[in-house]
Amino acid sequence: MTLREVLERSEGHIANLEPKFKAKVAKWFKECWAKKVRILVYCSTRTAEEQEELYKKGRIPGHPGPKVTNAKGYPECQSMHCYGRAIDFVPIVETATGSFIAGWDDEETYEIAHKIAETVGGLRRLDWETPHLEDASVSGWRELVSPQKQEVNKTKKSLPKKNPWASR
Repeated sequence: MTLREVLERSEGHIANLEPKFKAKVAKWFKECWAKKVRILVYCSTRTAEEQEELYKKGRIPGHPGPKVTNAKGYPECQSMHCYGRAIDFVPIVETATGSFIAGWDDEETYEIAHKIAETVGGLRRLDWETPHLEDASVSGWRELVSPQKQEVNKTKKSLPKKNPWASR
């Protein structure tokens, strides 16, 4: 893969994100590249069907390999990817022939990219999933499934009992 292909593929994924999150990711990506931290954004939005297929890996016969996610696709998609609020990225490294490949084990570059994400702000890293960044402006997928419910819960107040000492 050439650097141009890495940029085009990454920018294509970034373009599919929710607008406010897209702006944060684009700023982070630009900052990474400006600091010569070469990364590839290889996943952004997913359908519920795609998420369900990932969830089945390592769990269901006919879907070999290790488990790759705990987030189901159905009945409600439990991944921030389904709402355009998450990306997966990988550092890229140059080969002897001058092309570029994924550097899955390049922990140093992951760490630098995560530090840049912290300085940009609004991007949350998951401790258990190194190549993943998601929108820190929402608490998680449940908030995106039912934003009205989240608003009710934020404003909900308990009604005081007239006679709190009485049992009924």
